[in-house]
Amino acid sequence: MVHGTSKAESGKVLEAIRQRLAEVKLQIKEEKTRIAYGKDYRRKGRHEEVKFEFLGYSYQPRAKKSTRDGKSFTAFAAEISQTNQKRIREEIREVKLWSNTQVEIQEIAKLLNAKLRGWIAYYGKYSIRSLRNSLMTIDGRLIKWLRKKHKIGYRKSVAKLNSIKQANTELFYHWKMGYC
Repeated sequence: MVHGTSKAESGKVLEAIRQRLAEVKLQIKEEKTRIAYGKDYRRKGRHEEVKFEFLGYSYQPRAKKSTRDGKSFTAFAAEISQTNQKRIREEIREVKLWSNTQVEIQEIAKLLNAKLRGWIAYYGKYSIRSLRNSLMTIDGRLIKWLRKKHKIGYRKSVAKLNSIKQANTELFYHWKMGYC
């Protein structure tokens, strides 16, 4: 990622990078290389590229709320990319224990907590809201698992999950960190 003050300057820097890499017999991956405009409340110009993905984050203009006066404004900010949110939800869905009602909830927690620690450590810094939305999949899966295990309806399984959460707030790492 390279920052520039104008599209022309960014183009010159990109060309210089291409030349330098060619000197050491390397190439830029063209499908991953683009010049994007960092649109926010101060920069209101129109450009064809206003977002890009880098290291699992999607950088694009987003509505933010000021902590000082509560007013909304546009910021060029990072959040988990849609592809990585989808990947997190798929990894949660692929846990083999969801269909096994013979196991205890502690085994499911043991299986997921290492991944949860990693996701929260990496994505929790900048995109709490979108990470929370992805991690809510776990609670949804736990509700389904409790329904099958105890042969109860949706409301009773939600109440049972809430009582488990209150009794053991540190069972799942995302509960401990306050994500659900």
